Amino acid sequence: MEHSNFLNDQSPIGFIGKAGASALHVNEVRKRFHEVNEGRLQRLKEGLQLKQQQCFELLPLLFHVHQRGLPGYLEATEMPRGIAFYQPQDALLRSAQSLTRQTFSSQLVSRPEISALYLMGSSGSIGQSTSSDLDIWLCYDSELSQFKINLLNQKCEAISHWASGFNLEVHFFLMNAQKFQGGEQQSLTGENCGSTSHTLLLDEFYRTAQLIAGGMSAWWFVPTSKELEHEGVIKKLVNNGHISTKEVTDFGGVSKLDAGEFIGAGLWQIYKAIDAPYKSVLKLILLEIYAREFPKVISLAHSLKNAVYRMNLSLDNLDPYVMLYQRIEAYLVDRGEKDRLELLRRCFYFKVGINVSKPTRTRTWRRELMEVLVQSWGWTKHTVQHLDNHRQWSIESVINERRLLVSELTRSYRFLTEFAAEHHSAHVMSQRDLLILSRKLHAAFDRRPGKIDFIKIGLDIDLSNEKIRLHERESKQKGSALWAAYNQPIDEIDSASPLKYSQGLLETLLWCHLNGLLSAHLHIPIQPLKEKISDFEIRMTIASLRQHLPTPLAKINPDRFYHPAHITKAVLFVNLGRDPLAYLSARGLQKISERSDSMDFSSLRENLIISIDMVLVNSWGEVVVERYDDHNVTANAIRSLIGKINKQHGNSQPELNVVCNNETRPHAIAKRISDLFEDAINALCRSNKSASPRFIYHESEEFLVFQKLNNVIGYRRFSTEKELIQQLGEEQTTHNPVIIDRLFQAKTKWLKPLLSAQKPQAMIIGFERHNKRVAIRLIDEKGSLIVFDTEFFNVATLISPLVRFLKITEHRQRSIDIEQFQGQRQIQCIEFISEKGQYKALRTPVKGLINKGHFISIQVNVDVSSNGSDEFVISCNEKEFSSNILGDNLYTAVASYILGIRASGKKYPAYITDIALSENFIAKLPYGMAQTKHYLESKLRLEKKINLAMASL
Repeated sequence: MEHSNFLNDQSPIGFIGKAGASALHVNEVRKRFHEVNEGRLQRLKEGLQLKQQQCFELLPLLFHVHQRGLPGYLEATEMPRGIAFYQPQDALLRSAQSLTRQTFSSQLVSRPEISALYLMGSSGSIGQSTSSDLDIWLCYDSELSQFKINLLNQKCEAISHWASGFNLEVHFFLMNAQKFQGGEQQSLTGENCGSTSHTLLLDEFYRTAQLIAGGMSAWWFVPTSKELEHEGVIKKLVNNGHISTKEVTDFGGVSKLDAGEFIGAGLWQIYKAIDAPYKSVLKLILLEIYAREFPKVISLAHSLKNAVYRMNLSLDNLDPYVMLYQRIEAYLVDRGEKDRLELLRRCFYFKVGINVSKPTRTRTWRRELMEVLVQSWGWTKHTVQHLDNHRQWSIESVINERRLLVSELTRSYRFLTEFAAEHHSAHVMSQRDLLILSRKLHAAFDRRPGKIDFIKIGLDIDLSNEKIRLHERESKQKGSALWAAYNQPIDEIDSASPLKYSQGLLETLLWCHLNGLLSAHLHIPIQPLKEKISDFEIRMTIASLRQHLPTPLAKINPDRFYHPAHITKAVLFVNLGRDPLAYLSARGLQKISERSDSMDFSSLRENLIISIDMVLVNSWGEVVVERYDDHNVTANAIRSLIGKINKQHGNSQPELNVVCNNETRPHAIAKRISDLFEDAINALCRSNKSASPRFIYHESEEFLVFQKLNNVIGYRRFSTEKELIQQLGEEQTTHNPVIIDRLFQAKTKWLKPLLSAQKPQAMIIGFERHNKRVAIRLIDEKGSLIVFDTEFFNVATLISPLVRFLKITEHRQRSIDIEQFQGQRQIQCIEFISEKGQYKALRTPVKGLINKGHFISIQVNVDVSSNGSDEFVISCNEKEFSSNILGDNLYTAVASYILGIRASGKKYPAYITDIALSENFIAKLPYGMAQTKHYLESKLRLEKKINLAMASL
């Protein structure tokens, strides 16, 4: 076929001169576009199976009509329908009729609401494989309402689901060409680059798009030399009657690139590299080329259009991936970067996915083209076979390939970052998209102590046949050792580099497991240096890893990156490689091996927890190992886990599993740690963020108290119950209950039942008679414990004045700060009785006790003098006694007055009925707040002095 001179290879690119374009020129462009487009669509169909072809060919008809029985049909009368200039062929209509048994009309829709369907990406190119998905831009009328757009989106989802039944993965993207020209884009999704780029996305669309149905892109009618005048050229062509606005879809021109697009697009490609590194390396180097050409960038889309205008219509030469490769190859050759060129070729080869070295019965255009390229690269038969047999690559080959890929990704990102800084350009990503990208990149590439790194490189590689050996070696740090993994015999290890090393055996084992090195092994040679580890323990540990952390790990839903990471699973491996018997023996303690494994752990006072390896899996797919093997093993592990959970948003708690596989009481130890951690989580990870509950458990002869202070979980150790009880009496900022673990035991018998009886907004009085004395233990409204004793006459005279005082004090506190009160406080009374070797806690009713008995009204006002000492004004039946006036004689004067007004004159104890604490006194308290503890302690202190004075009279 002959073509006009203005379109031959010797002519300038373009056809618009001073006189403008003629109808002949426009028709020639249209003809050439359709020739290339049909050729690429045919290549696409050749790569599909017969059923997939039939499914693909039906796609435009499903959007053109909306009829019951067709895939994607929804009960919606307002469903958008009709594709502009689309008229299905009779064969396609018959195929649709076979699905619905109904007749379809082949007439054009009068008011089509869909302008075009475009296929973009690798489809129809050498990069298309049997597993490739189809990305389709569905371009709808800009006047569609949001309601109709939502309906159309639902239909797309239904059709995608239907296509999956043919093993065809189809993704639809609803596009408004008018809004796209204005720069409006969707946010980031799994298949969409969102706000990371605009012009670069358009460049990729134009060089890969294939028109399935509807109007062709207006961009094809604008020569590259007129790209900056895209809008004016199209307007002129419309005004001259050469094209109609209804027959084209106009996304705008690939004009000037914004420098800020490079960093956004680069981040997006690194994001994609997590799952498909070879494809991303290709696109990152292309971005590098564009950046070096900036601002006069000749995009691949321009190169494609120039070739079509010059009548270079070879499908091989116009193949998007071939053009991409050739552009990068020329760039790297010009720069003399041979290593990067070899990596580029491997990336291209793996992206194409054709095993050239393996014979095949069918010859396809993709294979023939790939063979030509491989031959031009000068690859040997051995090189091609090595790549084709990548599934059997050694672990060293995989690690080396990953290193090269990560190095290239890092290099590209660094270059693009420097480019953005040089041109003083900020990225054009939305804050939301930037957050998503940075979080996924952090999860994939961030390296920190204990985090398991995955060596996957985007290829299906089987490492299960690797012969792994574990070896404990001396560390450079004195007194410590490292566990290393090798794939060579133990006697050759000294001269070999480890595949992985870490401070703990579990971390090294877990790295091997998660990277597929242990999936086919039941026995692994181990050479310990310090500890004796049995083969049984190793086998059981590997089985536990497979049970609790099965491979491959579940794929992470991209929606999870919209939220901060939170721990979803915690697996605790206790005493791996550590024998508690040997540890206790080294400390000269009694042997416990003869104790029954079924014995209640609470009866065992020795601490059998020597080490904990805590494996944490979070919602972003990160796996981290934290090792604890010091004196505070259990406490530090609890503190770390509780601290992490409390930093999480929401109230979700991780799944908890505990594993112990050594010979010494493994089941009892695992059960004890599981119960303890569950109790600690339930106690310290509550939805009420204002409270800071205290959690207590004992370890050997010590007691540990956990509490959150200044938003940080900490703990304190107490060697005696006396010290513990003293700590429980400390002031609290709010109601901070004391929660004990389920196996808590104390020699002080009343402590456990008293602590267990606590309730919010309640006070508990516990008492125990001892002949003529009675011991009283009171827990106030904030959880502070007050312990004292007094003379005992009867329950009424014991409880009545105390309950009355507590109620009066409550009224005083309410008048000072009513906001902290939520209803009336409850007062519970418990009597502890030791009877025939049994200790009982009996509830004693307090109702009515507040009005029982007759007591002299003794009121006290407590203030602070100018020198900081306490001042008292004591009122007895309205008569006042002031410490400022009486000094040291205050208590004698009060005692004399009380004896004087008693009819009997007996010296039984006097009880203060009311105490008022001044603002100055309250201000000097630890937290600047007065709780019942402070009122009661002032009462007890003053009562003691008054009663001692009375006894001496």
